Amino acid sequence: MRWIVTCCCAAWLMLGTGSAMAAMPDDATLIRRVQQAVASADVPALAELYRHSPDDAAHTLAAMGLERIHGNLDASGADAQLCERALFDSRPQVAYFCALFDNGNLRLREGRAVADAAEVAIAERYAGHVPAAQLDHLRDYAKARTGEAAFHVDLPPQDFSLPLEHAPGSDIGSLEVAANGEKARVMVDTGAGDLVLDAATAKRLGVRLLGRETHINGVLSRGVVMAEGVLDRLDIGPVVLHNVPVSVGPGRTRVIGLDILRQLGAFRIARDALTVYRTPAQRPACEQPLLLASDLWGNSVRATVALDIDDHPQTVLIDSGSAFYLSGDEASARELTTTYAHRIRLHDAGALTHAARVGQATARVVVSGQPIDMTFGVLKDAALPWHYVLGSGALGDMDFYFDFPGRHSCQLLHADLH
Repeated sequence: MRWIVTCCCAAWLMLGTGSAMAAMPDDATLIRRVQQAVASADVPALAELYRHSPDDAAHTLAAMGLERIHGNLDASGADAQLCERALFDSRPQVAYFCALFDNGNLRLREGRAVADAAEVAIAERYAGHVPAAQLDHLRDYAKARTGEAAFHVDLPPQDFSLPLEHAPGSDIGSLEVAANGEKARVMVDTGAGDLVLDAATAKRLGVRLLGRETHINGVLSRGVVMAEGVLDRLDIGPVVLHNVPVSVGPGRTRVIGLDILRQLGAFRIARDALTVYRTPAQRPACEQPLLLASDLWGNSVRATVALDIDDHPQTVLIDSGSAFYLSGDEASARELTTTYAHRIRLHDAGALTHAARVGQATARVVVSGQPIDMTFGVLKDAALPWHYVLGSGALGDMDFYFDFPGRHSCQLLHADLH
């Protein structure tokens, strides 16, 4: 993606900031389009914006979004800083968005503590340029987190594997974790963010609540209230995690998500083991790009893959916390021939169990060059940024491999796949 940034910088230098104003989307629409595309790793949407918008600012916003999705955080940051400098006086809301986006890149690269502290400078820089309420919110956020210890992970120098266990009839693997002399099992869920625990487990492990709340969404649940907390130390086999962010909520959910797992670097999720590759030479061959979704702030990281489904390219979430092989949502039902089957009881984020409407569809899906004819469920009430989800049911045919340092991700097909 490096050529996009080079081209974009040249456009700024040659054309300035005032060209083709009549044909531009308004700034709020532009910001919303970029933010939504980055949150779903929608490469085609950003490429379309880059190629066809007459607005130089749109070119740069699309470029910085594409660079972040591909994990090129330094390049994305350079684009965002260019945007802020060029538009600080003429289009302050776009410049402010770029400043926050750059801060999100910092959070992804150096962690939350560093990025939270940097937000104070952004608030001071934009005093008088954007509405005071926006800056008050930013200041309050930074103030609430002042002095919090940085989350970090100690890893052994050698490769290692962690065994995964399963509930009866489930392909979703779970790890044993330990804290303060207590143990618990948490599901490995690449469709989640932080460490999520039920209240009883959080208390038993020694989670300190911080007096703040957040809200999360699931496949069907919306706006589930979670208490924010921190665990001073968590052990997972030979891995030691310090100052671990924890979301504590209702129900019995216990998962470890991708905001935590990506700190392992390069790792492979098989049905019965999670293998961490500390030695680059031992990593599986993989050239497929890692496509990361994230919110403006650099949180809620998710890994996606571009798959052909009935000859149409689709951005698909890789979700080891989903019990299905492949699943679709209501929009996928409009693209495929489906039959209405039945309702199933589906546990989701929070304490509720949903009676989900499930249809059935059949499609040819190309995974790592291998066409696979799949019959899968379509959740007609699902609410996700992605129309398709590749879940833990696929681990009977492939392993999920993520290489965050190398910015690659592959579905490693088993030799006996037919």
